[in-house]
Amino acid sequence: MNIIEKEANRFYSNLYRNGKVNNLENLKDIITTKLYDFNRDRDKLDFLKIIRHKSVIDKEEHMKKCSGCSYGEEREIGIFAIDQEIDDINSLYVYEAKSDNQFSVEEETELHNKLNDILDKLEKQGFGQEIIFEEIEDLKNHFNLGKKNWFQLFKGKVFDLTLKKVIEKTFAQEIYNKLSEGFEQVVKMIE
Repeated sequence: MNIIEKEANRFYSNLYRNGKVNNLENLKDIITTKLYDFNRDRDKLDFLKIIRHKSVIDKEEHMKKCSGCSYGEEREIGIFAIDQEIDDINSLYVYEAKSDNQFSVEEETELHNKLNDILDKLEKQGFGQEIIFEEIEDLKNHFNLGKKNWFQLFKGKVFDLTLKKVIEKTFAQEIYNKLSEGFEQVVKMIE
């Protein structure tokens, strides 16, 4: 069970037992307030779909045993409020499956740290030329290019620095190997 599911279960257990009248205004207010806990639209939609499903099942189960109370009507109002939130998010949200070519946050962080390590190593070895540092710093700003294009850019920069004899070929190979570690599939595509 992921965090969204746990939050939805916890929230649902108190949704209709909130100490207020279960009318549209109150239920919508409670649901809307809870959605502020989530930043991503995908998480909000998952959360809403879970509590909607629970409301429907709960209503159906209760209606098998009872037919005269307001229980079913309260769930209908809740489902209506949930559907409004889902429609509102869907009107602005366009789901795009994350391409395997895009860097994850962890991968970006890992590469950022590796680039910092390379800069430290260059400094310790006496490569004080500003062009090297600018080129490496520039790479940190282009993770949005995707893995393949980023590694092509990286390869081009290292190749260029080697041709200009700013760094030696062996050191260029060492840098390239260090950064490509963990991204062998991408590196194979550009070689």
